[in-house]
Amino acid sequence: MLPIIEQTMMSVRQKINKNNRKFCMEIFGYDFMVDKEMKPWLIEVNTNPCLEESNHLLRSLVPRMLDDAFKLTLDVMFPPLPPAKLAEALGEDYDPNSKCETFPVPGYTDAENLWGDQPFYILRVPGAVVVQGS
Repeated sequence: MLPIIEQTMMSVRQKINKNNRKFCMEIFGYDFMVDKEMKPWLIEVNTNPCLEESNHLLRSLVPRMLDDAFKLTLDVMFPPLPPAKLAEALGEDYDPNSKCETFPVPGYTDAENLWGDQPFYILRVPGAVVVQGS
């Protein structure tokens, strides 16, 4: 699926953020079908994907996906307050031993980002060499 997503993004790279604005993001909704040979087929790409929590799986994944996306974007520009400072700002008592998983997803800790350690997709110039770790 990732090569298909990359190919579609490359096909519209000159239309995405053509004004070269900094600190912007967009979430796309990719719909795939998988055939009996496990080959993925792209059905459509939505620029305004439905984020409805219409079943148990989506009720756990959609809020976490959005929270993790904001951690990679908004929190970089506007870092959240540490828990003690946040409690103070809200006029609440802070318990350093309390553990709160905001949007738990089975198999992942709250500290992990479902998108990975960096933004999922970085547009690359065709033919450019991408060097990891530099």
